[in-house]
Parts: sequence; C-alpha cells; structure tokens
Amino acid sequence: MFSNFLLTALRSLRKNPAASFLNIFGLAAGMTAAILIFLWVNNEKSYDRYHPDASHIYRITTRLTVAKWTWENSPYWLAGPIKARIPEVRSLACFTPGWDTKVRVGNDLFIEKHCAFIDTGWFSLFHYDFLRGDPAGFFRHPFNVLLTRSKARKYFGEQDPIGRIIHVDSIDYRVAAIVGDNPANSSFQFDMLIPVAAWLTNANNRQYGLAKGNFEFETFLQLRPDVRPEKVASALNAIYTKGESKNQVEFSLIPLKDIHFESDISSTLAGGEIEHANGKPVIIFSILGIVVLLIACINYINLTTARASTRAKEVGIRKIVGAGKPSLFLQFTIETAMVSCASLLITVLSVWLLMPFFRELTDRNYPNPLSSATTWTIIGCTVLTVTVLNSIYPALVLSSFRPLNVLKGVTLLHFKDAWLRRGLVVFQFTFSIILIAGTMIIQRQLSYVQHLDQGYNRSQVFRFYLSWHHFDRGESIKRDLLARSSIQDATFANESIVQMDNFNSGSADWDGHDKNFTPTVYQFQADEDYARVMGIGLQQGRWFDPARPEDKKNFILNETAVKVFNLHKPVLGQRFTFQGDTGKIIGVAKDFHFASLHQKIAPFVFYNYAGPKNFIFIRTRPGNATTALADARSIWQRYFPDQPFDYSFLDDEFDHLYKADSKTSTLMLLFSTIAILISCLGLVGLAAFTAQRRIKEIGIRKVLGATLTDIVALLSWEFMRLVFLSVLISTPLAWWATNAWLQDFAYHIPLTGWTFAAAAVIAVLIALLTVSSQSLKAAATNPVNNLRSE
Repeated sequence: MFSNFLLTALRSLRKNPAASFLNIFGLAAGMTAAILIFLWVNNEKSYDRYHPDASHIYRITTRLTVAKWTWENSPYWLAGPIKARIPEVRSLACFTPGWDTKVRVGNDLFIEKHCAFIDTGWFSLFHYDFLRGDPAGFFRHPFNVLLTRSKARKYFGEQDPIGRIIHVDSIDYRVAAIVGDNPANSSFQFDMLIPVAAWLTNANNRQYGLAKGNFEFETFLQLRPDVRPEKVASALNAIYTKGESKNQVEFSLIPLKDIHFESDISSTLAGGEIEHANGKPVIIFSILGIVVLLIACINYINLTTARASTRAKEVGIRKIVGAGKPSLFLQFTIETAMVSCASLLITVLSVWLLMPFFRELTDRNYPNPLSSATTWTIIGCTVLTVTVLNSIYPALVLSSFRPLNVLKGVTLLHFKDAWLRRGLVVFQFTFSIILIAGTMIIQRQLSYVQHLDQGYNRSQVFRFYLSWHHFDRGESIKRDLLARSSIQDATFANESIVQMDNFNSGSADWDGHDKNFTPTVYQFQADEDYARVMGIGLQQGRWFDPARPEDKKNFILNETAVKVFNLHKPVLGQRFTFQGDTGKIIGVAKDFHFASLHQKIAPFVFYNYAGPKNFIFIRTRPGNATTALADARSIWQRYFPDQPFDYSFLDDEFDHLYKADSKTSTLMLLFSTIAILISCLGLVGLAAFTAQRRIKEIGIRKVLGATLTDIVALLSWEFMRLVFLSVLISTPLAWWATNAWLQDFAYHIPLTGWTFAAAAVIAVLIALLTVSSQSLKAAATNPVNNLRSE
C-alpha cells in the first residue's frame, strides 16, 4: 500500500509539472532563507556558550559612581587579592590587548590587530583546540607566542611554525603552540596570544599595569556552582575600597554568555577587543525567519488547494472503490513529504553554495554548514515544520470530497473555507508590506547618516600613527609630507575625529561652577592646523595660534559645552581649568558629530598641550589619493625602514561605525525580497484557484458581451481587496516597528506617511501584476471550451 501511495504521489507531481515546480522551488526558497536566518540568529545567541563551564564564568564590570561610567575593564592588581581572599572563585583569567602590534617574520612586516597578553589561567576558563603544543609548554617561557592556524599559515605558509622566531614590537618570540581558528560565535577573536609575563618584563608596564588605579585588563572569574555572583561582587568592592573614606568604584559581575549583547559600556579601555552587538536585530531576524517559513508554507497550501478540483474525480473514484478518509489523508501527506524532501535537497545544495557569500555578507566565519550538528538540527526542525504545516490542511480538504457530488459535477470544495485561504493571503501581504516599509526606513536612515553634515570634512583624509618614542621626528615627517605635490595639508592630533573615546569627569572648572556638577567631558588634543585641515567651523573666537605661547594652556569648547556648563557671556576670555591646567577660553567651535549618530553630541574641549600628539592626518589633493598614499609610504620607510606602514582613511572609519546597521539593512533587503517573491507565488496559486472555480461564469459573461477588461477587473478586485486590507493592518505595525528601531539613533529621520504609502503602493502594484497575469489567462480562454460540458 505504501508503495502505491508513493507511485500515486509521483504521478501526480509529474502530471502537473508547473505546479510541482512552483511548490518545490517556492518551499526551497523559503527554507533556504529561513535556515540562513536561523544560522545567523543561532550564532549570535550562542556567543561564548561553547566553553565547558560557560554558565559559571563571569567578567568583572567597573562602574564609576561619581561619573556614572561603566567599563568592561578592571585592575590587574585585583588578581592577587581575589586568589588569596575569595575562595568562591575557582579560577581566574585576565587579558590586555596588544593594540596594533608590529610583527616581522623574516623580511616581511605585518600589523597584527588581534593580539592579546594573557595570564596563566586563560586556558583553564576558555576552550581552545590545540593543534600543536599545549598550555603548559606555552607558558613555560614568557617570550613564547601562540598563533591560530590561519595566522600561522599567513606567516609561514605550509612550513612547520613550531620553534620559528617572529619579531613582535622589537622583541623576539618563539612560536610554541598552534590552535584552531576562533569560532564565529566567540567574543575572543585573538589570532596571537602572548604570556602576560612578557608584557610585565617592561619596567614601565610593570609599574603602570600593577597599580591599583590602572584599569588596563579584562578579568574573568569562574565561580563555584553554588555561589551567587552578587556575593563575590560585594567581596571585590570590600577589597578595593578597604581603607578609603569614599567609594568611587563599584564592581559587579556579568555572565560570560551575556557580554556579546552588553549595551551599557561607556568606554572600552582595553581597546574594544570584545565585540558587542545590538540585540534588536536578533529579535527582528528571528521573527523574519519564522515569517519567511510561514509565507513559504502558505504559498504551498494555496498552490495545492488551487488545483484541488483537478483531483476531485480521482478522490471520488478512490472513495467509491473503498478508500477511507484516513487512507486518503495519508496519501496526500506522503505527497507533501515528497515535495518537502525534494525541496530539502535543493535547500541543502543552496545553503552549501550560498555559504561563502553569506559569510562575507554577515562577516562571520561559519564552519562548513553541512558538517555542523547545529545546522542539521535547524534543517531538520525546518523540514518537519514545513511538512506538518503543509500536509494537514490540504490533506483534510482533498480527502473530504463527497464522491457522488464529485461524479455529478456538484460542489467540489467546501467554499465556506475560502476565508482561511484569503486570511493566509492577508497574512502574507501584511508582513510583506511591513518588510518593504522596514527596508525603506533603514535605507533612508543610512542615507541620512551618510549625507548628514558631520561638522567636519573627512573626505580624502587618511592617518597613521607615530609611537611615543618616534614623535620627536613628527615635525620633520610633516615637512616632508607637505613638500609632496599630492598632499594638500597635514596636522597632528591624539586620536581620530570620527569616533572619539577619550573623556573624563571632574577635571573641568570655570567661574560660577557648582562643585557638585561633574559632567562627562570629551577631550581632544590638536595642533594649530587642525581646524583648517579638518574643516571645523568656529561659532566665535579663534583657533590656536603658534605665535602665542599662552595657547598651550588655552581651550576651545564646543557649543554644547557652553550650554551644558551654563557659561555666562561673554564666553571668550573666561577662565577655564582642565586636566590641572588653567587658561582661557579662546574660541567656541560649532557642534560636530565626533561619534556615531547613535550618541548625542556631548560637551567637548580642544586643547593644544606641548605633549606629543601621535596621529598625523593627511589631506590629499583631489584625485591624488593613491599618489599621496604612495608618497606617505615612501617617507615612512625612509624614517622607519623596519616598521610596517599602517594607515586608515577616515571615510573607512566612518563606514565602520555603521557596519552593523549596514549589515542589517542588506540582510533585510535580501530576505524581504525573498519573502515578497514567495508571497507572489501564493497569490498566483489563489488566483489560479479562483479562476478555475469561476471558469464557467467567465465563459457565460463573455458570451453575454463582457470584455477582456471587464473580466480582468472582476477577477482582480477580489484579490486587491485582500491587499488593501493588508495595507490597513500592516501600516500601524510597520510604524511601531520602525519607530522602535530608530530610537537607537540620537539623530534620525522623521517617520512620514509617504514612506508607508510608498510601501503600500509597491505591494499593491506587485499584487496587481501577479493577479492580472492569471486573470488575463482565464479571460482569454475560449468560452466555448468552458461551456462545452454544460
């Protein structure tokens, strides 16, 4: 019997190739999109959970109670007291980043951006796959180094790296271990690890790094299973504040599995090596994945019921010869399962082919999906869901025909169930319109970000870094740069204007200052040329003047600082104290965005201390960026022949600020397009179903004189009503969802009605074109053929 069911299902699929093609590839498209979405969602939600004891690992978080800042860093000084006085801590691990580490392998120079110094407890907390070497051997000597497999291949090719020497920041290190590449769902994306003992061999590092007030490290604790983290946090606070009259620091513990979506960090003193993500896109894409899957299932149901009348006589004859309803139900369920299996084969192939593109699109190094148990779990759950959803309703409908009515040509289906099919179409287009509106809003916001006047000119500007012990050559380098015709101007500053992360609280003072008011103030060291080079405007006053030595103690504030500090007029000439130096306010700079538009403009202070400013910013002449870069490289190599030349363009840094938003936009556009296309297939199915149901009515109308336009309008209006209903339902939902997303930006576009109207018009046009194609086909049929059986 089962083999007979299989043969019948196969014949049915072959007999209707067009419908079978739409069913199989519609399901495959929805399943492929859903699986890719769920892979991304699962990766984001599984960050750091693969470590053996992840549920008991916490990171120390520091909160400055006066300034209300939150840091992910803590003092390395704490490690000793924790081990000695807090028995609830089973083990402890710390790291500090290596910043942009200079690496020389033979004659090749590199900049390693993912390097960290780790202590001996690191591998007892965190899991690594050691391909060569082991933790004990790695920590046996301070000047050992550990590399990931891909990094070792980059440095040494196919040669054995163990025992090889690499030159890291003027020190020779021996490669002692190789580990597998970091998983895509790891917060620790270090490609090079060095024992912290090597960092502490430097006298300055040792004095500075071991100081109680230095927050240079991130510290992770593994607690005993029965210990509450609040108890350990209290013990940490007691240790740190012992003997102090006023507590300005408060420690807390955050679970390792939660740090990926940590959102309240004020500053990343350790270089921001741990990537933090926004949790909202995970929620959005979880819903999107479910919706795409449901739309694909709705598409199948509509296409299946659309051709139900063609199988009515088959069902009637089967019932007359003895087939029961359970037997017919099983037959149609098996047919659905066959379609799901065929779709599965296409889905698996599509996921495998699309994975390189998807890795690049999401910037995640997913493992081979077909070798991952997680992937197969997602695929299995998706296929089971699709099979169950797609089999129940069509099988019930097809197995419920009354044989005598069927053979007499009387009512083929229970059309009282038409409301369900129409409801499914409304569901499809409701979410399609929401997706269209959401994609448009995201694209508009990103366009707004790109074209908003930031208050400075970042175009055609690149920068590179001079270390502290090389800064004495800075002026010579600047003169050589300005001598090149490809370079228009150059200036020094202590960090990039695109995203500043240097601020303090409590060091600013001015006349009339309430001592209890300690606002957070962003600070920036810049030379006399900076405003000219970067195009920063002044609302009043002047910029620093090299002919005035007193300007080394004077300050320039932004407009927000003047308002927040409530400075009396005239502002210029007032006393201002900052970072222990007292001078005058000589200028007020126009407000500019020195961080992403997710943040509001804050009080800001420019100063021009005599100390070194380690970044040199170069503005190229229009059309000469490539030549200017080559000129800067040649000058660098003349001064520092043994150092790699590392640079970045400010435009690239700006784009990096919105990398996550851009990624969300691209993914939304891609999966929204797939969902809309699948919705159109569902509409094709329902249109075909309706046209077939009304085929004799259409013939009679044509015989009585109805035109082609009349027939098309008649058939299309039934579906356009559903789309218009979808517009009414989707518009408030789309407004609510997009407004919630925009709240993450301190500066964003207004929500206007035309955006939602445009989304509705797009959906209506798509539906109209889809339905019209089926309506035209039905209206163009010869009425004689339609009425021949009457």
